[in-house]
Amino acid sequence: MGLANRFASYEKPVPGGKCVTCSLIKELPKDESAALTGALEDASISNAAISEILKAEGHQIGETSVRRHRKGICRGNVS
Repeated sequence: MGLANRFASYEKPVPGGKCVTCSLIKELPKDESAALTGALEDASISNAAISEILKAEGHQIGETSVRRHRKGICRGNVS
């Protein structure tokens, strides 16, 4: 399959889709959510480390989601 076909068949994200990080913060138990929020606010903990720790706990979240959330450019912040 060539690039033209791949781009033509690409399913674009639905506007208003959810930020995985925002969703996780809302879904976790209160103490776990607080721990994640604290880690996100701690600049000494890398995006990769947060992603790896969450994956180790069974959550499918990538470093990019963490980075976009921290920068305030995630889908949860889209108006």
